[in-house]
Amino acid sequence: MKRRKFLQNSATVAAAWSLLPHLRAASSASGGLPPHPRLFIAADNANGLQSVADFRRAIQQGGFLGETWAKTVAQANAEKVLPPLQPDSAVPARPASMIRDRNLDYYICHQTGARMNRFSLVHLVTGDEACKDAALAQIRAVLDPDQWPDWIDQAHIRFGHPADLRTGMLSQDCALAYDWLHDSLTDAERVEIRAGIDRRGIQPFLTSVDQGAWWMEDLNNWVTVIAGGVAIAAMALREHHSKAQHIIDLATERFDAYLETYGPEGEFNESVSYSGANRIPVGYFTAMRFATGGSIDKIGESPFPEMCRWVMHGTLDGGRPVPFGDSWPNRPMMTGYVAAVAAATQDGVLQHYFLNNRPEEDSHPMNLLYYDARVKPVPPTDREPLAIAFKAHGGMIVSRTSWDQPRTDCIVFSKSGREENHENNDLGVVGFDTMGERMIIDIGSPSSYPADFFEGELRWKYYNASVKGHNTLIFGGREQRWPRRERGEPILTKPISGKQTYWWHEPGQGAAWSMDLTPAYEGVKHFTRTVLHLWPGYVLVLDDAATEKREDISLRWHPINQAELNADGTFAVRKGIAAATAKIVNLGDGDLAIHQDHHFYTAPYNLERSGDPLEERNEPYIDATLTHDRCRLLTLFATGPAADFGGKATWKQTPDGWEFDGPHGPVTAKVSDDLVSLTAPQLDRNVSVSLS
Repeated sequence: MKRRKFLQNSATVAAAWSLLPHLRAASSASGGLPPHPRLFIAADNANGLQSVADFRRAIQQGGFLGETWAKTVAQANAEKVLPPLQPDSAVPARPASMIRDRNLDYYICHQTGARMNRFSLVHLVTGDEACKDAALAQIRAVLDPDQWPDWIDQAHIRFGHPADLRTGMLSQDCALAYDWLHDSLTDAERVEIRAGIDRRGIQPFLTSVDQGAWWMEDLNNWVTVIAGGVAIAAMALREHHSKAQHIIDLATERFDAYLETYGPEGEFNESVSYSGANRIPVGYFTAMRFATGGSIDKIGESPFPEMCRWVMHGTLDGGRPVPFGDSWPNRPMMTGYVAAVAAATQDGVLQHYFLNNRPEEDSHPMNLLYYDARVKPVPPTDREPLAIAFKAHGGMIVSRTSWDQPRTDCIVFSKSGREENHENNDLGVVGFDTMGERMIIDIGSPSSYPADFFEGELRWKYYNASVKGHNTLIFGGREQRWPRRERGEPILTKPISGKQTYWWHEPGQGAAWSMDLTPAYEGVKHFTRTVLHLWPGYVLVLDDAATEKREDISLRWHPINQAELNADGTFAVRKGIAAATAKIVNLGDGDLAIHQDHHFYTAPYNLERSGDPLEERNEPYIDATLTHDRCRLLTLFATGPAADFGGKATWKQTPDGWEFDGPHGPVTAKVSDDLVSLTAPQLDRNVSVSLS
């Protein structure tokens, strides 16, 4: 459906009360609405909703909730004597250029919203008047256009709409503060805040919808953040705003469509690194549950439990994400929303995941209100597979040696497909972590987004997104194929996405898979990548490809730091307590040249959107190149504790294949025309794939 047609239809459908009968029933008269607070925490515990009194009792029981509440109160006490945050305030992780330009970037909006909500919740629970005053001061600052300019990121002004991501974020957070402070506010203060939210958030949103804003059609985090945030504000103001129900209907229709984008096993249409966006639909339907007095409750339904398990399998040691797509590999995952799904489903495994992978900044009010201490955590060991292959969207594959070690021996990650949003040209990549350390890596996103990073083919000028910055084959220096489309149009990735052709996993042995990556490339007749992971830390990657003409074919591997490269194609890398040794072998024709190089940005593609230079990280990579119309390249890895793998042990060729004499005894690799295998006789382990 075209954007304009959708918006016209939505305006009509918004009047159809049958879409949300429970919400309509609650809206039929102001007396039927739940009293304040009505968002994420209730005035009473009807229909199983957590009330303020319930929450007060829960925090007295200690554990995660008690400890985190104490942190929240301490943080609020420290912040309430400070002046309100401003667009040029320094907050954690915020780039200096954003501070200098007074830009409403994610960091300042997120931290400001968290602060005003922290003040409001502490006042609601404890009655602290100083926190109420601090919350009001911050709300008034945000609502004041002389202090906080238009609620829009400067990078998004070019779209010509008065609302963007910041509009949704600030509308929601101001409304939550209003809801939680409501009974302590004077009538004049309530009118002041409602008018400010309408003027600064709701009206710009409605104007953007009337203009046909592209983000109402694209099913990504833009529509959920913007429409969802403004709709949650409408839930708070519902009896006081004539357009409230219209906004809620528009947003709910978009969220229902958004949920249809998830794969059958919970696969998100963005990478795990961007899966923090899942908190938006979880938050939206949690808000709706409370706003309808418990009449609508969708969090326990598909795709939410499946999505959380997809995220769990895509989490590495230290709460870090599997680094596909647009990623920040060292940044902890956002996991607070998983607690809400664990509570809705009474799922102890998800509760365990949340408690063991929550970021240090866990005093955000939403994490507290999502958590249900009655759900007892259950470790995933013997309940969740150690290796898993997802089919939809990015086609994520993960093989881990255990769930129960803080420093897992080895986690291998790979992917066969292409996500629809925030994607990179990284189809087919393989990488692994060892002993909790990044070892063969994805380099992640630039230090800050360039102005043209999301402008079609210009994205690939930055090696972070380019095929040249990933652990896969490059043919003739060309990029992988990517979808060409205008904003607001459907994203068609299936015709240019790879697929899994084989998958095998045996507990105690390892995992193996094959991927047909041919559709991802132009000028390529076929490209098959086969991967074997023999537990604990032996990895084999076989690349078999043919091109339409003779050209340069390059294989790249990105180690975590400068590797020790030898003339025989072996290289070694070490980080902390972990190490890996590798060997690249040419099994086909042509002369293979192997060297080590570093990435760097080239003008004019070396600037962040503020005009400041991007941080030059100069990430190293091993590059193996030959010139031919076909290739068969074998890469062998052995990885583990540096004490065992950081010495001179290497893969050595034998009459039957290759052998690594490691701490687990000899490990042999064999490749023929119809079979590839890794075998560890002393461990009684064998992983193999038929190539016929």
